[in-house]
Amino acid sequence: MQKRAIPVEFEELKSSGTLPSPAGVGIKILEITRTDEFSADDMGQAIMSDSSLTGRILELANSADRAGQEPITTVSAAIMRLGATTVRNLALAFSVISERDDGSCKAFNYPLYWSGSLARAVAAKSLAQHVPGVSSEEGYVAGLLAEAGGLALATVHSEPYAKVLLETRGQPMSVVLAAENATFDIDHATICYCMMLDWGLPESFASAVESFNLDRLSSKGAAELDSLSDLLRFADAISSAMLFTATTPPRRINEVGEQIEMLQQVLEYSDADLDRLLGQISGEWSRWGERLDISTCDVSFSSIREAIARGREAFKKEVELQTGGAIRCESVVADTIVTTTDAVEDARGLGSERIKVLAVDDDPVALRLLVTVLRKQGFDVSFAKNGAEAMRISMREGPDLIVADQEMPEMSGLELTRALRRSKRGASMYIVLLTGAREEDLLVEAFESGVDDFVHKPFDARHLMARLRAGMRIVGLQRRIEEDRRTILRQLADKNNFNRRLKMLSLTDLLTEVPNRRHAMERIESEWKSSVRSGSQFAVLMVDIDRFKAVNDTYGHDVGDVVLKSTAQAISGALRGENQVARLGGEEFLIIARGANAEDAKVLGERVRLVVEENVVEADGFRDGVTISIGVASFDQGFVAVSEMMKAADDAVYQAKTLGRNQVRSARGDSQEAEGLVARRRSA
Repeated sequence: MQKRAIPVEFEELKSSGTLPSPAGVGIKILEITRTDEFSADDMGQAIMSDSSLTGRILELANSADRAGQEPITTVSAAIMRLGATTVRNLALAFSVISERDDGSCKAFNYPLYWSGSLARAVAAKSLAQHVPGVSSEEGYVAGLLAEAGGLALATVHSEPYAKVLLETRGQPMSVVLAAENATFDIDHATICYCMMLDWGLPESFASAVESFNLDRLSSKGAAELDSLSDLLRFADAISSAMLFTATTPPRRINEVGEQIEMLQQVLEYSDADLDRLLGQISGEWSRWGERLDISTCDVSFSSIREAIARGREAFKKEVELQTGGAIRCESVVADTIVTTTDAVEDARGLGSERIKVLAVDDDPVALRLLVTVLRKQGFDVSFAKNGAEAMRISMREGPDLIVADQEMPEMSGLELTRALRRSKRGASMYIVLLTGAREEDLLVEAFESGVDDFVHKPFDARHLMARLRAGMRIVGLQRRIEEDRRTILRQLADKNNFNRRLKMLSLTDLLTEVPNRRHAMERIESEWKSSVRSGSQFAVLMVDIDRFKAVNDTYGHDVGDVVLKSTAQAISGALRGENQVARLGGEEFLIIARGANAEDAKVLGERVRLVVEENVVEADGFRDGVTISIGVASFDQGFVAVSEMMKAADDAVYQAKTLGRNQVRSARGDSQEAEGLVARRRSA
């Protein structure tokens, strides 16, 4: 499937440098997988540098829908089972999530966005088994990223997007999309499509996500389960039901109820089967919420059914009031936009890309004549029957030229012109007005409204084309300017990507490819503040390679570097969840264990110690294992400052080395003998 051209409006968003995007390991994976010939081994090494990402990949590879298969414990095995492309996409999705933060868009509900995205991802993962050609992991990734376009607008244009959200709250998605286009000259569906392509996801994947966004909250919904976009619509209905609130509009509740009933029919599920499926989704939603630190809630599906029943009753009453008693329990179908394009010769004089012209007239005979004339001249022609329809098409397709009748119902040619000139996208369109007016005042008003030229009705084809050729010259100049602007924006985007890469490198140890001391200190300060504020737990584990100097002295620093890299990988592989390893310098490492108390941290230390001990390092005549000494300190041990906590962990390492190495010692929790050793060290 051929990719569409990326609109300049997206390039502008990208050039801001603030678009939601993969970071850290995600950036590294993007670089590794820029070509189709990337190495799965290189990608696996990148993933293993992030222990939390490693844990999430392994969990999905061992998920319930793969029951009966041998459990796997390594990233390489996960890549073999899932496929390199699937693991790559999962890694990118988790990387985007890991960078989440509450932004400044006041009308955008960030917790609800992430909670809903996770619920949709879990639902899509469960339903994927019923969709030919769609894996559970692909469904999971699509569910997580499906509404990234809205998040992008909230991030880059926080204040104007808040206004759009407030003005369109409770409205159909067609209204939201139109408002986004009028304000930003691009909508969240298109942005999401472009973001997926920018991250290297397939065009088919990006198109499915875009299709979901275009139809979401519409009456169309999904009537079958044959594609990824169908899967997302059903998964979204489930996630919406799980997040019903007292403020959910009755129309939306009615739509969700219809979709869940349709899903039941498609799957040929009994009520008990459906309740079982929804219960499984709810349970997995909670488990993944805990792993990703995303809020979830306990869901009773009996209460959901009750909410749907109440919502439908309220919706019936709304329709009753709107129709004067003629009750039709159907959602309102969006207006159809009629667009036609014939394969004709390109318009002369402007290169290979044809000029797009929008013809607008409420008279069907006049409109047919106008379209015929324009097509014979080689234009790519769309048409609309009134000004309101022309506005929607203009925001969606961006015609180069518009030929519009002055007098039309709903929105006249002058009103259409004023509305277009107020939008960024419509400001540069060349507008020719068809008018029967001869009065000078009316023509002056037309020019003051933003009309570029006019042709009297009934028009002469040669006269019209002469006017349009003048417009074509201006369009050609605008295209050249836009191409120059695109080039500049691409350069700015490349610069921002380079800067993000530099930032990542500044926080990464180049030898071991784990976070460096600077990154570790920033993370520890953040964890300490969080623990002081909320009472949450965390621990630090100081790790020192035993007798490392002897390795350097005997085998050389090149072998020493291999030992450092191998040990870092072994430590990373032993970590789970939110735990993270960093290199402090030399042969010293630091593990940050989020949510761990003193006892948890010591258990973790023992696991890490055993994994490293069993790890055999091979390099230039060296083939042996190494051991490590570990000192543990945790927030629950009563430290008054983070520096005191770090010093205690360092003292505990000294205890471990003095007492024989290859062991774990805990600050304030081990023998008097060890405490005496620390005291002697301090006095020395």
